[in-house]
Amino acid sequence: MIESLTLDVQQMCPCGSAQSYADCCHLPHQEHTLAHTPETLMRSRYSAFTMKKFDYIIKTQHPNYRAGLTVEQLAKDPLPDWLGLEIIHSEYNEKQGLVTFKAWYKQQDKLDVIFERSNFLFENHRWYYSDGEQMQCPLPKRNQSCICHSGKKFKHCCQP
Repeated sequence: MIESLTLDVQQMCPCGSAQSYADCCHLPHQEHTLAHTPETLMRSRYSAFTMKKFDYIIKTQHPNYRAGLTVEQLAKDPLPDWLGLEIIHSEYNEKQGLVTFKAWYKQQDKLDVIFERSNFLFENHRWYYSDGEQMQCPLPKRNQSCICHSGKKFKHCCQP
């Protein structure tokens, strides 16, 4: 059995929204509310990855795009240490949406990023992640703000 991590609901949400977890991703994770836009779904999925809520990841992926995805696959070691999410662009209409984001992580002491243009579908009164196109992304410059939202410069925080 895979155990998810718990987070004090008063702590800042891992998705980088500058809201508490209670006011942001906690309600979708507890299924008390649904994500009302593709961006809020993207944020809640990122937080679910950081907290190992892999059941939520599967539930919010469109059934036609799961390709046999399982909790065990998502929980396979080594798991990344998620550092920060940056939403670059978000747009949607009543049937589909697009979110471009960067999700920074460290894995085995190597800094990397998922830079993706993700597609979302609205069906049965809810948003689902369907698929995405990954893109290349250089590391931040030394004096830029750190990717983990610490408020420090990259060179004094997460720079390898």
